[in-house]
Amino acid sequence: MFRPAWYNSARLRLEQLGDKVFVSYCHAQGEWVWNRLVPCLKAGGAEVLIDRERFVAGKALVGQMDATQDTADVHLLVLSPDYLKSTNCLHEVRRAVACDPTFAKGSVVPVQRVACTLPTEIAGLNPLYVNLIDDGDAPGWKRLLSACKADLGAAAPDWLQARDEIVRFLGRGQSVNLVVNGNPRWRELIHNINEEYLKDLAIVNLDRGATASRPGLIAEILSALGSPGLVADPPHDLAELDRVISLRPMSRLALVHFDHAIHRDGYGIDLFSALRFLIMDSRKLVLLAESRRTFAALLPKGHPLSLIDMKTVELNGN
Repeated sequence: MFRPAWYNSARLRLEQLGDKVFVSYCHAQGEWVWNRLVPCLKAGGAEVLIDRERFVAGKALVGQMDATQDTADVHLLVLSPDYLKSTNCLHEVRRAVACDPTFAKGSVVPVQRVACTLPTEIAGLNPLYVNLIDDGDAPGWKRLLSACKADLGAAAPDWLQARDEIVRFLGRGQSVNLVVNGNPRWRELIHNINEEYLKDLAIVNLDRGATASRPGLIAEILSALGSPGLVADPPHDLAELDRVISLRPMSRLALVHFDHAIHRDGYGIDLFSALRFLIMDSRKLVLLAESRRTFAALLPKGHPLSLIDMKTVELNGN
């Protein structure tokens, strides 16, 4: 699958910034851990050590647990009544506490996801734990991420809500304008959508020099959609774009840094008309446009794209 340069460099950056975080949890909390906790940790720059990504079939479970946990900087314990009934989870608790018996290093972070009594290994030492019984508690999320040297550049509940809204709209075939204010981790948000929810999302970055011209932009779009090749001269380039997209049941295209598009006269009004037709008339294209200003503010009156039914999702930085 085609990956834009920023996508791969962002992924490398994530692996270099934060701590290595071992996530200890029971599978009753798996959906919350996999769909909410782990994406926030990764997007914030932490390297996540978790069973479903690190463990290999055919090898002893406890041995893999111990070997993975031994490489961690931070041990994140997602506590719940089910967790406290699990022999394996309590084994991980004891090994975590052994790494920081007095809770002086801050390397053991208890997170109360469901109301429960702290395990005896922790309760007697009375560490400050993170209460995330309410998943919408922004200060709780901030304490958790800070303990792992992770930073979303936005409140975690807002980041998650923006991601979920985009996934819901794109999944319904509705185009979306992601309006970014400040410096939240929006690239990582799109990365998470592409990796975990919409693997067919083609991503094209208008910040790249290759997209400054119309032939370059169309070549990037076709390549991202899995049809690389030479692009014909205008207006035949639009016929090729229409052919590739029309042959597919549905194409989802993300144009990031869309603010540039309106200032590039070389794209031509006929390109925007062709995109409008694919989005609104043939219903073969769904667009995710990331920008710093809303579509309404970007597009002059009467512009072809101003007729698109575009949902707006805002992501505000701290």
